[in-house]
Amino acid sequence: MNQRERVLAGCMAAVLVGYGGFTLIKSQVVDPREGLTEDIKTQSERRDHLQILLNGADKIVGDWQKQTGQTLGLEAGAAQDAFREDVNTLLQRHKLTQDLVITPYKARVERKGYRENFTELPISVRTKGKLADVVSFMKDLYQRPYVVRVDKLSLVAEHGRKSSRKKKAGRPPEPTLSVSMTLSTLVLPPIDEIEHPTLDLAAYNDPAREVEPVAVASRLAFEDMEEYGEIAEKNFFWIYEPPPPVVKKTPKPEPNEEPKVKPTPTTTPKVVVDVRKDADKWVLCGMGWVDAGPIAYVTNIDDAGMPPEEYYLNDEIDDGRLVLIVPEGMVVRVAGEKQGTRTLPPKNYFYPLGETFKDRVEVQPAKHPQIAQLLQQVLKQ
Repeated sequence: MNQRERVLAGCMAAVLVGYGGFTLIKSQVVDPREGLTEDIKTQSERRDHLQILLNGADKIVGDWQKQTGQTLGLEAGAAQDAFREDVNTLLQRHKLTQDLVITPYKARVERKGYRENFTELPISVRTKGKLADVVSFMKDLYQRPYVVRVDKLSLVAEHGRKSSRKKKAGRPPEPTLSVSMTLSTLVLPPIDEIEHPTLDLAAYNDPAREVEPVAVASRLAFEDMEEYGEIAEKNFFWIYEPPPPVVKKTPKPEPNEEPKVKPTPTTTPKVVVDVRKDADKWVLCGMGWVDAGPIAYVTNIDDAGMPPEEYYLNDEIDDGRLVLIVPEGMVVRVAGEKQGTRTLPPKNYFYPLGETFKDRVEVQPAKHPQIAQLLQQVLKQ
């Protein structure tokens, strides 16, 4: 090997040693350091994300505990007993105790969705009372410090069978209502490692308590409490009684006075009375049902502030007789007109709900197939 080859070999060896050293340093020092830097960046981002979640978790836990603080306990049976007792106290306070029956129903547990293991505790309430007492009870119920919901409410007035026009004149006593309602409260499931506060109803109802009452967002429709008084003043169930008719008295003649004799007319003109002259003022405003059967509620536009009149099946109304009441309206059967010695067949007229008597239409099978079918069934009975 000459001098030139020895120099070339030495250069090649130096290059290989340098490349090997660079590769070794890169693999053992540089690459791990870059990976460590990337890991530090990733963990820092993860730390920031977890911190955000942790900060939000405090608010979520606080919101959840506010919700559990509006429940009556963790155990469903005890919570339902407390709920029933509190509702009974409210009913007693508002004089809704006549024939009072409170029945607890079986708890309903949600098995899926975001409300999994939420437990609803329903109770049934049946009683009797005045509308003003029912309104005040409902107003107080919706302001209770726990979660409560009215699932069903039914009010039925205890009226007599006859139409109001056949009773004595003057306003009758306020009708008693048969009240039937289903109420529910809620029990929330516990969450591991999170405190589950609930409402101590006995402490809340203690008049000597020193703590402030539980803050509850208003659940009432009206902010002005006086507006609820108008519900009872405009009682829908109060039967309107028209004023007594004015009877004109004929003065008696004096003992020595000869009675005045009216001349007998040679011909007496026939007076035609239009019984439907006010048909555009009467409106079918509602339907109802009591033990006596279906009811049609009728009101006069000129007396909008007065309670509507009630009409039952076979009552005389407008120029005929009420024969059918359906959710869409009512049917009145009008006697046929006389033409000489012959009487025409009666006609059936349909009065749509919400329309005036003037807007009635004759029932025709082609236009009113369901009404006509029901009418035929009723007339065959």
